[in-house]
Amino acid sequence: MPSRPAENTRLRASRRSLLFALLALAGVLAVYAAVWGHELGHAASAYLIGCKADPWRTGVTPFLWGSRGGAIDETCLARRGSRAVAAVALSGIALNLLCVGIAGLASRWARRRWSLVVLLLWGLANAGEGLSYLVLNTIWLRSDMAAGVGALGGRWIFLGAGLLGAAAVAGWLRGPVRTVAGQLASPGAPAGLFRLAFALYAMTVAVVAAVERIAIG
Repeated sequence: MPSRPAENTRLRASRRSLLFALLALAGVLAVYAAVWGHELGHAASAYLIGCKADPWRTGVTPFLWGSRGGAIDETCLARRGSRAVAAVALSGIALNLLCVGIAGLASRWARRRWSLVVLLLWGLANAGEGLSYLVLNTIWLRSDMAAGVGALGGRWIFLGAGLLGAAAVAGWLRGPVRTVAGQLASPGAPAGLFRLAFALYAMTVAVVAAVERIAIG
């Protein structure tokens, strides 16, 4: 018969595996939510300017690669002028950063562990998505930043704002990261492991999103 300590060890390992699987699933869903919100920002701003038929229909793809804000009339935007072009180009980033603020604020009120986890992952996914534009896709000028800089100029001002924004977001989400990591910690998975995992998650979202834009052009 297996000893009691061995049974307890297997049970803890099983629980850790389930926890990691649930975190991975929640992380993937958070990325979908962040990308959809980004494209919704484009769609809504284009609709308000009068260059899209509806504010809610987006072009988010099943694997997110090549997602767009839907059927936006680029000729209409060009006629509206450079401010309209910049507004639509930058509205997705603005919505991502707004969601980071909401996630950080809501996490300070949430009490249930999984509510905190979901809010944190959503905030980190939005941070990775939004800041990858302002930093990585300003260095390698692509996609929305190419349109925004082309309309307004100020490439290095945007980069500076992105770097400052990254520092501000790191400070804003530092408390929720520590709280959630502490709640998820166990003898076999210390809080430091979760803090590192959350940082790598946000950076991975940022790099993969930027690479996708560089690859597509």
